[in-house]
Amino acid sequence: MSRRRVTIIGVGKRIREAVLPAFRALEDLFEVRSLHGRRARTTEAAGRTWQVDPLAELNNLDDVDLLYLAVGKDAVPTVLDHLAALNLGQTDMLIDTPVVRFKHFRHLDKLRGYRNTWVPEDCAYLPWLPPLRRVALSGALGQMEQALLHRSGYAYHGLATAKAMLGAERITGGRRRRGPDGLHARHLGLANSARALIVEPRDYSKGHISLAGSQGTATDRLEPPTGAIPMLPVLANGCVESIRIGDELEALDDAERSLTSGVLAPTTLTACQAAMKRVGLLRLLRAVHAGHGAYPLAAAVDDMVIDYHLEKLGRYVSTPLTNPRAPAAKALLRALTRLA
Repeated sequence: MSRRRVTIIGVGKRIREAVLPAFRALEDLFEVRSLHGRRARTTEAAGRTWQVDPLAELNNLDDVDLLYLAVGKDAVPTVLDHLAALNLGQTDMLIDTPVVRFKHFRHLDKLRGYRNTWVPEDCAYLPWLPPLRRVALSGALGQMEQALLHRSGYAYHGLATAKAMLGAERITGGRRRRGPDGLHARHLGLANSARALIVEPRDYSKGHISLAGSQGTATDRLEPPTGAIPMLPVLANGCVESIRIGDELEALDDAERSLTSGVLAPTTLTACQAAMKRVGLLRLLRAVHAGHGAYPLAAAVDDMVIDYHLEKLGRYVSTPLTNPRAPAAKALLRALTRLA
């Protein structure tokens, strides 16, 4: 199978600590042809030195199969303007979350010219999701009722994780409230009638996750309640070798294990979330190479808009004027963000 030629725009922490290591682990599938930033420089990542060229020197995409964009949120419109002058039709785009800021909603139109546009939302590809789904499908938990991300989900990433845990395509409503302990709780309703609770702020060292059904609960807490199904990382030689949830085992292959080095016992899936996200990104990239695409652009825009409503207004209700997939909402958001 041919290698896909990749150009990366951005040299921030996300690129250095997750994206380049994932592409380096998949050198049989992808070839990183160039890396672009604001100015010429070099950067160290994934065990090697990378040359960074100025974005201004990127003047065609003739030999680029996949473009990966991860820059500062306020820089996205300017970068999209630069790219809009190039030949986009034979290039796929992966644009990092949250795609654009709410106030830049109108700039989403600049993504139309690409062959495909997806979002590298690694939280929808976390390696503990497949065994959790298998446990749920086995009937061990009964009817799915609630996903809990206690200090283990951040903003739009938490929304994507909750949807993936519950097998729901959309969030229909939610509210955000501050509790007496100073923590904030996001209560979400999903399209399949399940619920999710996300407790903030995120702190992976103190957080945990659980999926509760009518007949049982799966959780990664170090001391799970009596009768709960444990969600455990299985370690070997300082890496996560597999993930066990009840009777289900999800093995990690060599490339995936290489992205989890340095994980020490005792630990939880939440505590090693950074490693889990790198593995999730690798799985997402494999899906792209196989022709399956990645996290849908529309789903990521949903997450961005819902997160904005919850953060700024304290509530979200999906209506024809708030659902960013609805024609009326799209027109309204374009108009409002032109005035911003």
